[in-house]
Amino acid sequence: MRVLFIPSPGLSHILPTVPLAHALQAAGHHVRYAGGGEIHAVAEAGLCGVDASPGADYAKLFIPDETDGVDPMHSDEAGVADLAAMFARVSGAVVNGALAFAKQWRPDLVVYTPTQGAGPLVAAALGIPCAELPLGPADGEEQLPSLIRAAMATDYERHAVGGSPGTRVRLMPMAPSIESLLPGPHTPGAWPVRYQPYNGGAILPEWLVEAPARPRIAVTLGTIDARWGGIAQLAPFIEAAGSVEAEFVLTLGGGDEALLGKLPQNVRVIEWLPLGVLLESCAGIIHHGGSGTIMTALVAGVPQCVIPQGSFQNIGRDVLVKRGIGFSTTSAQLGPAECRRLLEDDSMREAARDAASEAATMPPVADLVPRLVQLTR
Repeated sequence: MRVLFIPSPGLSHILPTVPLAHALQAAGHHVRYAGGGEIHAVAEAGLCGVDASPGADYAKLFIPDETDGVDPMHSDEAGVADLAAMFARVSGAVVNGALAFAKQWRPDLVVYTPTQGAGPLVAAALGIPCAELPLGPADGEEQLPSLIRAAMATDYERHAVGGSPGTRVRLMPMAPSIESLLPGPHTPGAWPVRYQPYNGGAILPEWLVEAPARPRIAVTLGTIDARWGGIAQLAPFIEAAGSVEAEFVLTLGGGDEALLGKLPQNVRVIEWLPLGVLLESCAGIIHHGGSGTIMTALVAGVPQCVIPQGSFQNIGRDVLVKRGIGFSTTSAQLGPAECRRLLEDDSMREAARDAASEAATMPPVADLVPRLVQLTR
């Protein structure tokens, strides 16, 4: 079987698809990627793909000049229709390259992330089935793909593609108690699959291999916000962290350490580490509310403090709060009291462990492979 993955261009959208790609490849199937942006991550994961949008300026695609710098993903006023219009525009950059490669390679199945509208277009053009892989709460809104499809009408017309793929399945990496809290309505029949964190590999530093001398809290703004200067918002918190009896590990994610000011002795700054491995030694995490971070922390069973950056991350925040495994604040209000709550709230810690146990009962990624093979037949 040949499987073509078409993810959205961001690193946080590409990496969560890798475990399924590895499972398919390990079972003897052929896997290729067609995408843009940070598609280099595919090669680093030991997989092969093509750049379907060489030279594309994704910063301008996400926030064109004519929008006056308004970013629907980080605006509290933006709704799902605004997000769909943005992701349709970004998806359009991949359509030509992905479809051309698919016509040449002839896959049997397309796997795509919900915000990548080129996936179902390619599947419809070739008349093959496709599987949608949500990455977490933020794109768990089921009407988002259909709104992206409507916003890509000109792309479908340009390639003379009518309708939608004849066979489409929706995979569900979120446990039932999490899925039930997503914005509805929910379509029955999704295929459950255990979320498998993947953030690449690393040679682990000595301090991570050893047990921490005091409670450890991870701090991250993911792979996008920190890089664009957003890490500066953590400077007041980092200064206050010196008064907390805990160790903090802050991942820069491409951000500029100089924006944080003078670091207290109990704050360790690193560029990057696989988050799932880091969280094995942590008692809690402070983060921006990205889907990959939320899902990895869910698997780790640690309480979460979320400082969301806008509408796309508010969905995850709401799910965590309703499930009782996290709470929300702002970067301006984040301080020692929030850290103590992460470490001392027993009910939140118990709920986080319960959610992790529930997630562990879901079918592993490898179990999807024979089902996907049957789908193509």
